[in-house]
Amino acid sequence: MKYRIKTKTTQKDYKGKSIFDRAADELMIEESFSVMDSEGTIETSLYGELDYVGDTYTLCYEEETEGMGGVNTEVKFDLNRPEEISITRTGAIDAFMYFEKGKRHICVYNTGIMPFEICIYAKDVDNRLLTDGCLEINYLIEIKGACAQKTTFKMEIEKV
Repeated sequence: MKYRIKTKTTQKDYKGKSIFDRAADELMIEESFSVMDSEGTIETSLYGELDYVGDTYTLCYEEETEGMGGVNTEVKFDLNRPEEISITRTGAIDAFMYFEKGKRHICVYNTGIMPFEICIYAKDVDNRLLTDGCLEINYLIEIKGACAQKTTFKMEIEKV
């Protein structure tokens, strides 16, 4: 089925200890995040397809934001575990990111020049894509040795 997809990603620099080196229970206890002043927001509006095989749903679309042209993105989840989301990008940028509430995952982001190991800690995953057409993920992301980013990813889909 064809869908109109709107995304909004907001990032703020996170100051504190590296999330690569922190225990998951430390991150779960922390209720508020210290953030620095820099903030960036990217919004997109595009079209994609939602498909399923068994209980696995996949939303596929092509990124059209600056620097992401020609990148195909798949957002995937299982109906029985909607709070676990994977996002795979292929093309000019190859990346695999896995989001699971309250857990930290090491993933790979390949810019084409070189791959980076990234650490993702999902503070919250609210997946209502099939009921309300909404997905929201609040997470920390860090490339080892660089400043971590507190990120909010919001997606809304509407059948066309």
